[in-house]
Amino acid sequence: MKIKPECAICIVRQIVDISKEVADEEEQFNLIKKCFKVIEENYGKDVVPAVMGTNVHRYFKEISGCEDPYKRLKEKANEIALKYYDYVKNLIKGDERERLRKSVLATIAGNTIDYGAYSTNLNIEEVLLKTLNEELKIDDSEELLKYLKDKNIKKVLYICDNAGEIVFDKLLMELIKSYGKEVIAVVKGKPILNDATIEDAKVAKIDEVAKIVTTGSDIIGIILEECSEEFLKELDSSDIIIAKGMGNYESLTEYNIEKPIFFILKAKCNPVAQNIGVKRGDNVILKR
Repeated sequence: MKIKPECAICIVRQIVDISKEVADEEEQFNLIKKCFKVIEENYGKDVVPAVMGTNVHRYFKEISGCEDPYKRLKEKANEIALKYYDYVKNLIKGDERERLRKSVLATIAGNTIDYGAYSTNLNIEEVLLKTLNEELKIDDSEELLKYLKDKNIKKVLYICDNAGEIVFDKLLMELIKSYGKEVIAVVKGKPILNDATIEDAKVAKIDEVAKIVTTGSDIIGIILEECSEEFLKELDSSDIIIAKGMGNYESLTEYNIEKPIFFILKAKCNPVAQNIGVKRGDNVILKR
């Protein structure tokens, strides 16, 4: 997926937000101003949003001297999500198709809460329950179920997205494993944005249900040219791929990967929604 003009708004907002995390107001001006130069260098109609974001955020880490600007927010996200793990798990009921749909929506629900703006006024149970009862605007869960019931399918590569959200990813991984599949959970090799790293995966106890590997780098989404040999081997030997979130959608759609990929996400912005063919805010599980 290529960038759209309005993608500039998102990257600037991210830089403003993390500047507030790591610096006083005077230094925030300095950090943001410097990042404008890198945005200008990377911004153009043939750029993949995840690639531009990777370059800008790497530069921010360099000039701020902070390797993990989102550390506090990620820890908060994990803490909150873990409190609601059992609550969400108990809501996943019904026949096997419905349990799969609910598990998919649970992973999306974990991404709907803005942990960075969390306040005591937010009714998290209400937000989670609402998402679990929303529709999947594109619903290829039946296709996924066929693969899970296929005895020839042995290995599922599960590419994670954010901290916090990864706690609820475990629910879907548990369901996949119940069909006798090996699950390989992929997280970032180094901090970038609020994406899950191996530390977040361990906090979420993903190692109880899956083998954890990293991309080997601090890329947003998946940029194959920068991925570790370990990841590439797991990708090559997997039978199907599940990719969470918009960054993975933006990047993986640029490659011709000859195996089924199921994208699971909430279309949080118009460019991604338009590319998929849904409206902003819609939930999807999309096979490509």
